Amino acid sequence: MKAYKLKFHSSFHIDAGSTVDGPSETFIRSDTLFSSIVSAANKFYGEEVSTKFLEQGALILSSAFPYYKDEYFLPKPLHFFPKDLSDYEMIKVFKKAKFISKDLLLKILNGEKIEEKYYSKNYILNNCWRDIENASSKDSYSNEAENIFKVQEVPHIVVDRITNQTQIFYKSEVYFNKNAGLFFIAEVKDDLLKKFETVLRFLGDEGIGADRTIGKGLFEVKEISDFRLPSESDSNYHYLISLYSPLKDEFENIIPKESYYDFTIRGGWVSSNTLNRKNLRMFIEGSVLKQKNNQKPIGCLHKVLEKDKYENDLKYDIYRSGQALFIPIAGGINGNN
Repeated sequence: MKAYKLKFHSSFHIDAGSTVDGPSETFIRSDTLFSSIVSAANKFYGEEVSTKFLEQGALILSSAFPYYKDEYFLPKPLHFFPKDLSDYEMIKVFKKAKFISKDLLLKILNGEKIEEKYYSKNYILNNCWRDIENASSKDSYSNEAENIFKVQEVPHIVVDRITNQTQIFYKSEVYFNKNAGLFFIAEVKDDLLKKFETVLRFLGDEGIGADRTIGKGLFEVKEISDFRLPSESDSNYHYLISLYSPLKDEFENIIPKESYYDFTIRGGWVSSNTLNRKNLRMFIEGSVLKQKNNQKPIGCLHKVLEKDKYENDLKYDIYRSGQALFIPIAGGINGNN
């Protein structure tokens, strides 16, 4: 298991749904990151290498979540909500929190109690639940209180090709604090690791998301040394840090009434043309799934567009990854909720 920081040199826009130029995600989902890396591998090394990344289990990625200074945030587990939280305003703030610091998360997964002091607005920043109190002083990133990131609406102009009339539209873009960015976790076959890291650096120079041709989505890569998460346990509860599209036998092995989950529909367009990918329904990050036995979630790759059917538009088949990356829940799910 390897972990990498993505420190952005520019803003990025990644469509939050199937709508082009709609709201932007503030993080990068695992299937988007996977597709971007495979596409970059094809561009840098060619199809012979990129197809190796498409072998089952060769490359499994988490989604890319926020980090801030030395804090790393992961999705808030969907089973977790403190029973003793009574302040109405704090309940609203806590419900909006999408991410939780790694240290607090591990306490929850181990069944340990979270200290009462952390249930405060002073520990939530940009919907990230921290284990460090927010600074009261102003941050050098802006004239306002400290931020991990900002989302801004940026005006763009489109010109009608026939009438030459212009029309303004707005696109949301994500700007990170100089001490912040995204990070992700990767499981890579040993014989592909060096090529993977080369492709990742190449992707940083190419950019990720929309408007790459004008310098958006550029980042530098840094490996996080000594990053550890529990990976082995006899627990039959698993907490997802990626999107997950189960195989049929895996799906039948899930106990839905004892699981905590939500779905998202993943679709969208191929960036180089107007082809629409097939929609897929996947379990989201933060889902907590209970299996009938100790079988670990695996997931699968889906071929969503075939080049043989679109010879004039595609040079290679388009895949979407639903391979699972997860953390076993050693402490059960009843300790803090």
